[in-house]
Amino acid sequence: MSKKLVLSMLLMSILVIFSIKAQERSWQVVRQGGLSIHFNDVVFIGNQNGWAAGKDGSIIHTSDSGNTWNSQESRTDREIHKLFFVDKNFGWAVGGDGLALNTLDGGETWKPKAVGTQKWLNDVHFIDKSTGWIVGDGGIILRTKDGGNTWNKLNPDTVDSFNEVHFTDANTGWVVGGRGTIIHTENGGDTWNIQESEIASTFDGMFFVNDKKGWIVGGLGTILRTDDGGKTWEGMSESQKQKTLPYGNGMPEPLDGVHFINQQDGLAVGDLGVILRTSDGGKTWKAQESGSGSRLTQVQFTNPKEAWAVGESGALLHSTDGGYTWNSTFRSDDLTDIQFVNNKLGWAVGHNGLIIHTKDGGRTWDIQDSGSIFELKGVAFTSSEKGFCVGTNAALLATTNGGKTWKALPSRRMGLAVGVYGIDFADKKNGWLVGEVSFAGATILGTTDGGKTWSPQFAPVTVFSNLVNVFAVTPKEAWAVGMFGKIIHTNDGGSTWVEQSSGVGNSLRDIYFMNTKSGFAVGEAGTILATKNGGQSWKSVISGTDKTLESIVFIDEKEGIIVGEGGLIFYTADGGTTWMKISSGVNNDLHAVAKSPDGSIFAAGQWGTVLKY
Repeated sequence: MSKKLVLSMLLMSILVIFSIKAQERSWQVVRQGGLSIHFNDVVFIGNQNGWAAGKDGSIIHTSDSGNTWNSQESRTDREIHKLFFVDKNFGWAVGGDGLALNTLDGGETWKPKAVGTQKWLNDVHFIDKSTGWIVGDGGIILRTKDGGNTWNKLNPDTVDSFNEVHFTDANTGWVVGGRGTIIHTENGGDTWNIQESEIASTFDGMFFVNDKKGWIVGGLGTILRTDDGGKTWEGMSESQKQKTLPYGNGMPEPLDGVHFINQQDGLAVGDLGVILRTSDGGKTWKAQESGSGSRLTQVQFTNPKEAWAVGESGALLHSTDGGYTWNSTFRSDDLTDIQFVNNKLGWAVGHNGLIIHTKDGGRTWDIQDSGSIFELKGVAFTSSEKGFCVGTNAALLATTNGGKTWKALPSRRMGLAVGVYGIDFADKKNGWLVGEVSFAGATILGTTDGGKTWSPQFAPVTVFSNLVNVFAVTPKEAWAVGMFGKIIHTNDGGSTWVEQSSGVGNSLRDIYFMNTKSGFAVGEAGTILATKNGGQSWKSVISGTDKTLESIVFIDEKEGIIVGEGGLIFYTADGGTTWMKISSGVNNDLHAVAKSPDGSIFAAGQWGTVLKY
């Protein structure tokens, strides 16, 4: 028998063994975060009938005041930017590449309508079933007088993109857009006059309660109000912005939507989960706790007590007290890390400050209040009560009661000024966190007292790039990985870190060691690296994919799991010598994988999905 035939038979036997072992268990979805939709708009007709729409042609509808929501078939994958309903049957949707849809039956059927342009359409408004307007990029304004069967272009003297249109009757209307543009018509759009805003930022939202009183919101936290039909506009003072709005990179976050139920009570929403409320017609605004860190794109009162807000990552929020408090109908923020401390207790963290917790081995998950709106990147518990989360904007959170309450630690006083991407503990006392580059190089902080204090440590001067993850093997020994194939190692508790040669330039996303000698690193372009000598040398292992591999864990010294982009999962039964692709049952990106003491494996990722193996 030839050597080639023997090798072929041996390889076939290994694959069969892999397949049998992998099929002994299967992946199950134990948490689906909700709707995997980035919402752009929400519209209600009365209290019962409502619609929300967004990317990929998504439309959902409720006919029972939001108790249940069902998908509607738009028959497009283009993004829907705005909705408008005249009554519970007659409605329009507009969006990407000239998309215009019309329904006559409340959305049970949506039909495409030709409007004469392929430009992006940003808003639509009707005053009755006959007369309506559409605005979009490149100064597009369209008007119909026959219910949308035909559309005519109006020609305002501008090429700025228009984002919102609002009419109070068949003649009186406004359009707002880029570079602080406000134009006004008193003859249904035959002619337009510029109204001076003295603002250079983009306007994204507008609402009028009558032909005199209106509001505009937009970039840099802009809120304008008028009491004279737009002849004059008055904005929020800079001091009030600083008291009211979150600031990112030293600038106030943009606002995207505004709605008033009467001349006094209004709501505005924007980035980082911002919800503002006014009870004096917009003279003053107060921030309300939304419970979300997602960008919120639109808000609407349905009556003086009830309001709805929507946004990215499936954000669908509801208020029953006039907009003062909010409950999240769905929470679909991406999850970025997961950890179990025993067979029952586990936590996962993610975007917009999301922390979820299970007490029953992953069967059910509850949301914990992190108090953060930032992207949480890592979680590490040293016991069932004591844990930490890290994230962007120097986020460092701690709990001493299993996550019932989370407290933001004074990270900047500890020398932490940038985002933190990874955290791990070797035991209850010794741990590390790693993150973005600051003036001193890649961020590394260490603790020897269980996280009461954190001290800066220093990466090699050759590593002036972000570190993405860290793995602690003993109180003295740890590895960290990051961009450009960087791997660094300490064997003295972090007093010194030494770069190890990975042999690759791809960014590495995770690292895992079974002991002080045998370990693996994974990353972009299907990278799998293995070492059997503590990282003195790293060798590439064939993955058979060019997709990003995000996280790795081993059940024991033989069985291991890698998760990654597009629901990708690889399995090994021979200690990582060979890896076989197995089905996850999902297409969501998987960002993290962890094991519980009983050998169960959990993967977490896009849209708040959690899988169990």
